[in-house]
Amino acid sequence: MTVQPHLKIEAKDISPHVLLPGDPARVDIIGACLDDFCILSTNREYRCGIGSYGGKRITVCSTGIGCPSTAIATEELINAGAKYLIRVGTCGGAWRSDIPTGSLIIPTASVRDEGTTVEYIPQGFPAIADREIVNALVQSSEEQNAKYAIGINRTHDAFYGSQGAIAKWGMYLKEDRWKNEETPILSSEMESAALFVVASLRNVKAGAIFAVNANPEPLKDRMNNKDIAVVTENSEEISKQAIDTMIRVALEAMLKLP
Repeated sequence: MTVQPHLKIEAKDISPHVLLPGDPARVDIIGACLDDFCILSTNREYRCGIGSYGGKRITVCSTGIGCPSTAIATEELINAGAKYLIRVGTCGGAWRSDIPTGSLIIPTASVRDEGTTVEYIPQGFPAIADREIVNALVQSSEEQNAKYAIGINRTHDAFYGSQGAIAKWGMYLKEDRWKNEETPILSSEMESAALFVVASLRNVKAGAIFAVNANPEPLKDRMNNKDIAVVTENSEEISKQAIDTMIRVALEAMLKLP
């Protein structure tokens, strides 16, 4: 059997069902929810482990930050037999005022505002989440009484990029015909487009769920140069609760998949 060069795993090590946090430390947080959890490998930004939830074997593998490392993890997990992959991560503040801190976002697709996936296929190819996984996440969220929103996400590269990189997505909102409309882009993060595109090209199923861990950063307010209070006194506590709920929702969603 072939050992994957970055993840340091083999096909015999993992299960078809994989959760993908960005942060290596979150692998152990998720692992605490699993039975018989053990770490398989740790290399660079990648930390992989496996355990059981509700009788189903679940692999957990960190991707690090951004699309390049996410694409590597996705490719090597698929090489080793992954069939159902769900990204579990945070997205900062939502781009709409009606999605508060502590909510969950389930993306149906991601804007490819990043550079990795264009090296796979031209920009016109959509980065779409698998419908079966989206439905499982929605059903699980409702069963957990979690507050969630479903819609389009934006994936980008530069964490400390310019405001202009964001503002381009809201220029149309300055026109009178759109003055009463909100953006359809609910959130922004740095990994899911790579996961969705690679999974589509490799014919496996992928989805994502995000915890909103900061105050809303409405695109409409950005376009009007309004001040935005991203972090408040209770943000850390609310963020932790949202992440815990996100993990539970994702694990329950895995039980609904074949």
